[in-house]
Amino acid sequence: MTATRNDAVGEFAEPPVEQFATGFQRTSVHRVDNGYVLVRRPGSHRPTPLKPPPSQTLAALRALRTAEVRLVLPEAVDDALRYRVPGTGVAAKLSVPGACDIPSAHVASALHGTGVALRRLHAEIPASAGRAGPPGPARLAAWLRSDRPPAGPRAAGALRSAALRRLGSERWSRVLAWCEELAVGHARDVFLHGAPSLGSIVVGPRPPHGWLMIGEDLARGPADHDLGWLLGEFVEWRMTLRRPLPAQVPPMDPEVYEAARAALLEGYGPLSDPVAAGRAAVLRVFTHAHDFAAYMGWHDELLEYTAKIAELVDDEGACAISAP
Repeated sequence: MTATRNDAVGEFAEPPVEQFATGFQRTSVHRVDNGYVLVRRPGSHRPTPLKPPPSQTLAALRALRTAEVRLVLPEAVDDALRYRVPGTGVAAKLSVPGACDIPSAHVASALHGTGVALRRLHAEIPASAGRAGPPGPARLAAWLRSDRPPAGPRAAGALRSAALRRLGSERWSRVLAWCEELAVGHARDVFLHGAPSLGSIVVGPRPPHGWLMIGEDLARGPADHDLGWLLGEFVEWRMTLRRPLPAQVPPMDPEVYEAARAALLEGYGPLSDPVAAGRAAVLRVFTHAHDFAAYMGWHDELLEYTAKIAELVDDEGACAISAP
């Protein structure tokens, strides 16, 4: 499931080379000297504004030197956050049929470097730099609690009815409890990227092999939450690989998926809290389903998502962590 195209030119002199919009976030990509500027603005139904990290956190992140994948921090301009990146080859395009043909080796290098970078963020940035739990699960929790119509904008109510029928009240309560646990805060918490995604990774053709955008979702939480959140996207990518495609759309290469996933895990290293990682993967898939319904609208693939979420909840996301 992907965002729709939006053709507004915006404030730059040149039209954007790419632009997408949902009710949650509007994104445009503009060509500038020596690269591109990716601009993110709040959508019409976004419950919270976009905010840059505090100055002390920005300083700590700038001081963290990563080799394979470099961190890209935002600049706040009015209600927008701007990220300067060298290209438009975000890894998320790999999970969209016919959208991207980035070589497998480049993808693997970028994902390996992302794993290394996430591990270093957790180890070297103080947990206090992320003052609250991850925002995605917090948003999901608010929706899970909404037992009165309309349960949110657009198709949020329709998804709630379909998901509750498929999951049942016991699974529903378990997911809500996982979200609420993340909001509490514990002494063992680490600093988190907060929402690492394939859409926040720009793949490069040579060292450094990629760039990881970071800043708008900074949080604190259990070790391995970030990794699990990103592995949740790989669950969705695998779902896409299994769907039939129209004859005119070139088939997706499962080797790219496999190489990227293996490289991410190798770069990150051994998990210290696989339960937290598994639950994070479940929450990522469920949050994406909610966000699509609430900020885009209904799609029949959401029914496939509800079935997959039920499966993931039953083993607390263990299959997302161990599956090839």
